[in-house]
Amino acid sequence: MKRLYKNLQELLEQKIGLYENFIQLLNEEWKCVTKYSYDDLQIIIAKKDDQVMQMQALENSRSSLMKKIAGNLNIKPSGLTLKKLIQFKDNPYRVKLSNCRKNLLAQIQKINILSAKIKALMDHSALSLKKSLAFIHSEGEKAHSPYEANGQVMESKLQSRMVSVDA
Repeated sequence: MKRLYKNLQELLEQKIGLYENFIQLLNEEWKCVTKYSYDDLQIIIAKKDDQVMQMQALENSRSSLMKKIAGNLNIKPSGLTLKKLIQFKDNPYRVKLSNCRKNLLAQIQKINILSAKIKALMDHSALSLKKSLAFIHSEGEKAHSPYEANGQVMESKLQSRMVSVDA
């Protein structure tokens, strides 16, 4: 059982490292978005996708390990969480697992804050672009329209004269 706890601790420490890298990528993404650097942003997005794949693979390993631990403790796997596992008195890795859990929770909070911040900036930028395009389009329409904003026909700015062809 100690080996399972040790493996879980190692997995959680790997997860902490991956989350730390992900936070760095989010910070880099923020810089790219604020500097309007599209090419750099594409590179960061590709790195983030790779990082997410690694985090998913690690999560699958952690889930499998938690099922093994639950089986050894005669507990339903769905009922065993890291918090509950830390509360068991016979767990020699309680303190280390607790520290890992605290670190992970803090990192998840940072990730959520950074993600929300980036999303809000991108949403605001997209809305500004949409409004700018609508304004440009409306100005172009006004320039070519024979009507005023109130529906009246515009007076022609060109002077016209009739030319007589009768000589």
